[in-house]
Amino acid sequence: MVAAQIAHLCGVRTENCPPGMKTGDPISPPLGYVGGGLQMQVDIDIDPAGNVWVTNNWQDIDSCIGTPLEGLSTRCAGQGVVVFYGMAKPVRSPQIGPARGF
Repeated sequence: MVAAQIAHLCGVRTENCPPGMKTGDPISPPLGYVGGGLQMQVDIDIDPAGNVWVTNNWQDIDSCIGTPLEGLSTRCAGQGVVVFYGMAKPVRSPQIGPARGF
């Protein structure tokens, strides 16, 4: 199962943000976000709409270190995806090579 976590940012319309915030500032609960979605990032991708997708590397840190029991050995693999909607500038998806701006 893949866990999803969403982070909120102050957008272009700052009138919709908490007082004193500017575009790009993180909007989070008083104690911040908790959970395992951003433990150890292994891949970051920006889609054509400017959404940033970040994947997590581990599910159970103890199974990543040493020689775990065989039944737990596959729990070191990633299981989390975090999406930052609209965080990046939209890009043009290439047929080959790196993404390019519009």
